[in-house]
Amino acid sequence: MQHNTKESIFKRPRRRSKGYVIAYSLVVTLFIATAINLTVSYLVDTPKISKIKQENLRLESQYQILNEKIASAELLLSDIAHRDKHVYRPLLGIDTLNIPNVYAEYNDSKYADFKGDIYADIIEHSWRRLDHLTRSIYYSSRALDDTQDMAENKEEFSTVIPAIWPIDRTKLRSVSSLYGMRKHPKYGVWRKHEGVDLSAPKGTAVYATGNAVVSFSGWKPGYGYLIELNHGFGYKTRYGHLSKRHVSRGDSVTRGQVIGDVGNTGVSLGSHLHYEVRYRGNTVNPIYYFNKDMSPESYLELMEQLETTDKAN
Repeated sequence: MQHNTKESIFKRPRRRSKGYVIAYSLVVTLFIATAINLTVSYLVDTPKISKIKQENLRLESQYQILNEKIASAELLLSDIAHRDKHVYRPLLGIDTLNIPNVYAEYNDSKYADFKGDIYADIIEHSWRRLDHLTRSIYYSSRALDDTQDMAENKEEFSTVIPAIWPIDRTKLRSVSSLYGMRKHPKYGVWRKHEGVDLSAPKGTAVYATGNAVVSFSGWKPGYGYLIELNHGFGYKTRYGHLSKRHVSRGDSVTRGQVIGDVGNTGVSLGSHLHYEVRYRGNTVNPIYYFNKDMSPESYLELMEQLETTDKAN
């Protein structure tokens, strides 16, 4: 009798307390609710997420429109620059405007704040294009102002631009050294030759190649006795290795006026004139200006002579 009682006790299932059942039910319910919420959140955007996505789409659309406008402006400026360089300037006989570093890129640090943004690439790309566009607008504005100034002063410009030979061509022995890189005849090192050397007898008259004001007349290392003329409109000319000078600083001279004599002063191995043309601070090839005072036949003859001299060097 006692044995049966003990056995029945062991087989009887334990009763769960009411509190335990409630707690268990709450945990299960909470788990199910969380799972449903995560599933719904994944499959269906909440109002907040939906608004953020709409804002992102709007932002992408605005940047796309911005880049399209930038592209249109770039195309327009490209056309303006082409006409300025290939139509207006050749028509007026003026050189291309040179503004050093006008298209130099900004340092990357300027765009550092964009890093880490979800749209960093598109934002940085757009800003870089805007910066380049700003530079292009500045250059085109300066170039058009420059061209307009030349056009309004075309008559004066035609008298000041270097447009004749600086010596009598009948006295010219040879163009002994061209503009550009060369091996220095005395020092034996390669360096840029900033002008052309025109060999002629000592004492040959040297002419101002355009109306100008004398900005320098004196001794300059390397050049020997040198005269520099300021023609205005960004042009200057230099006449080096002179034996005599007939003008002083501040004098006004006219095209064809004798300003000095050919010599052999300074670093020179023979009697010749070193002649330079400078535009906005940079040297340009003087040969390009000689043809303004020559017939087509004479110009072709000079080009053949220069080609022969170049090959010999």
